Amino acid sequence: MRATFTQEQLEIAKTVRAIVEDADFTARDALGAPWRAPSCDAALLSDFGVLGVPEAAGGAGSGLIDLMVAVEVLGELLVPSRFPFHAAAVQLLSGRTLPADVLEGRRVLTPVLDSFAAYAEQADGFVVGDRLVDAAEVTPRRSFDPSVPLSGVALEPVPAETTQRAVLVLAAQLCGVAQGAIELAAAQARTRRQFGRIIGSFQGVAFQLAEAAVARKAAWDLTLYAAWAVEHGRPDAAIQVHAAKAAAGHAAVFAAERCIQVHGGMGITMEADPHLYLRRAFVLDALGGSGSWHRRRTGELRVRSRRG
Repeated sequence: MRATFTQEQLEIAKTVRAIVEDADFTARDALGAPWRAPSCDAALLSDFGVLGVPEAAGGAGSGLIDLMVAVEVLGELLVPSRFPFHAAAVQLLSGRTLPADVLEGRRVLTPVLDSFAAYAEQADGFVVGDRLVDAAEVTPRRSFDPSVPLSGVALEPVPAETTQRAVLVLAAQLCGVAQGAIELAAAQARTRRQFGRIIGSFQGVAFQLAEAAVARKAAWDLTLYAAWAVEHGRPDAAIQVHAAKAAAGHAAVFAAERCIQVHGGMGITMEADPHLYLRRAFVLDALGGSGSWHRRRTGELRVRSRRG
């Protein structure tokens, strides 16, 4: 596995950031209005739907890490786009030739990983394991993060071991959420003054952000390695996926909580943005298996591998 990103991967991140930065519908907008596709949605679905899809399945032969890089940016900027979930669904189908309308984003899919599915009302189809389902009974639910609408779907979810690629997409988003929360908190720490000093100079603030940054870096490294392990059929791939999802969920929630702390009294108000990161972190952490479940599975598989 490469220790650094390729120039192409850096360009992917740069291009995605440029596309979504001026989106006309944001996570904050979703608090007061029904979800609608942001202006960047169509471009993401049509131009990046082949990321991580093998040539044999109709893709361009890019790697799974290419997709991780793109999705991480969307998490960082809290973009309320269907693309990450469509990409997760496509990954579950990547073992076979995919229809052109799916790869081109004209037919938008969503994966059913639990009893809930994101953007189910807006989806043109559902993926359960490696099975594509055209229609299902959908029951809208109230999402803690309105920018990621959730629904109950009358389809039986499959064991998590068969959804590794989709779980990795969730982990990459969570790493992005952690990064966005850290950057928001750092900006506040660099500008807010208290007792005549920038608050970032206080150890109680600086240490919180340093701990959040360490947790996020560890989770991102785990996610990238897990993606490489899955793509190359490594025997430890399942362990790494569980560990990555657990670490990414913890990092995102921890960073969002620290962001609220750094903002002080303003941080707990609806007018400030830190709660938007906490909302997204809680929702993504719960989808595809909770952090505690993934940590338990990581331990079980490690014990089994040592006994084996």
